[in-house]
Amino acid sequence: MLKKIVKISILILIIGFFIYRYFFYIDFSNSCYIKIKPSFTELSNSNIKEAIKILKLTSPDEYDKLCSNVKIINPNLSCGGFGGGCFYKSSGREIDISTAHSGFLAQTAAIIIHETCHAIQYQEGRNLSEQECYEADDVILKRIVEY
Repeated sequence: MLKKIVKISILILIIGFFIYRYFFYIDFSNSCYIKIKPSFTELSNSNIKEAIKILKLTSPDEYDKLCSNVKIINPNLSCGGFGGGCFYKSSGREIDISTAHSGFLAQTAAIIIHETCHAIQYQEGRNLSEQECYEADDVILKRIVEY
C-alpha cells in the first residue's frame, strides 16, 4: 500500500512539474502569474517564458504592465501569422503570440509588449492604436539591445 502511495505521489509531482514548466509563468516576488495555453503549432512555451524574463531584466516598468494587464498568453498562430500577435477585444486580459520566428527572444518580448499595449488600451476604454503599440515595442527592442 505504501509503495502505491509513493508511486502516485511521484506521478503527481511529475505531472505538476510538467504543467508548471510549460503552462505557467510565475514570479512570486512580483506577484506575476500568467497562464500560457497549450499549443499545437508552437513546439515549446519556453521561449515565451524566456522573453518575459528578458522583459523583467531590461524593462521592469513594462514587465509590471504585462503582469498587471495580461493573465493568459495564447501561443498559437493567430492573425499575426508567423512571428506576430493579436489582441481580441472579446478576450480581455488574453493576448495571442506566435513565436514561430524561432529563437529571437527580443522579438518575442517586443510582440508581448505590443499586444500588452492593446490590452491596456482596451481596459482603459481607449481606441486600439497601432502607432502607440509599435512605439512601445520599438522602445523594448532598443532597451534589450542596449542591455
